Amino acid sequence: MKNADFKRIYSLFKEKFDAYSEEVFLSVKSKSNLADAMKYSFTAGGKRVRPVLMLYFADLLGVEESEIMPFAFSLECLHTYSLIHDDLPALDNDTLRRGKPTSHVKFGEATAILAGDALLNFAFEHALYHCDDKNKISALSYLAACSGYGGMLEGQSLDIKYEKSPDINEEVLFDIIERKTAKFIEAATVIPAILSGREIFPYEEFGRNFGRLFQFCDDLSDVISTKEKMGKSIGKDDLEDKPSAVKVYGADSLKDKIQNLANTCKNIANDLDKSGFLQCFTDYISGNEKA
Repeated sequence: MKNADFKRIYSLFKEKFDAYSEEVFLSVKSKSNLADAMKYSFTAGGKRVRPVLMLYFADLLGVEESEIMPFAFSLECLHTYSLIHDDLPALDNDTLRRGKPTSHVKFGEATAILAGDALLNFAFEHALYHCDDKNKISALSYLAACSGYGGMLEGQSLDIKYEKSPDINEEVLFDIIERKTAKFIEAATVIPAILSGREIFPYEEFGRNFGRLFQFCDDLSDVISTKEKMGKSIGKDDLEDKPSAVKVYGADSLKDKIQNLANTCKNIANDLDKSGFLQCFTDYISGNEKA
């Protein structure tokens, strides 16, 4: 697949998702500024990597768009809530997200906490409304596990535990990444497989490795990129001695690790998708995108 075709398909899925989300949020209102805070963070921008992945895998596996879209929306609600809470003073204390003031800077800390809570609840409220068969219930259970105490939240907790710790190593790093980042990527790749009635293992394997790649690239960008390009504060991992791939491997070795992970993702993708879209997606994330 040519890069131009990848970008066109990616944009099409993103536009469909954004249109769906905009329609859903028309009914989200509150007498306070809570609804405004929810919408502010959800619509602040971003690549929509997770919903685009989910929509593509659904298309690949023959799942109807109307069947998958509620799950894509719910996943992005969960992802957005996690970012709002991650940016809070008690955690990463970031003031910039996607090039805009973070939620607690814009609305105050209390409203930001409530906006995150509201998006968390709304994610499951919306998905549950559309759960009308066993496969959908199984898919929602999988999403809940990815976001809960054994998934993303445990990853966040481990991230805090190993801040400024001399005990960070590759095993610990992978444990953090596979929960904090990869679980939401896995949700995007596995839920379409659940809805289609397929065996989830190869889709979970791709999601896990793609999640590792995503976080490795993000960690490297924190060292070599700029605030303008990233749309968020950079250099904080090193400044605050956070557990990161750069801390474990060093920037130069990490570049080799990223290339190896990209190759792993492509090899898995070859068995799942003959179109080349996932290979191009891997290049897009890893920075090997060709003009």
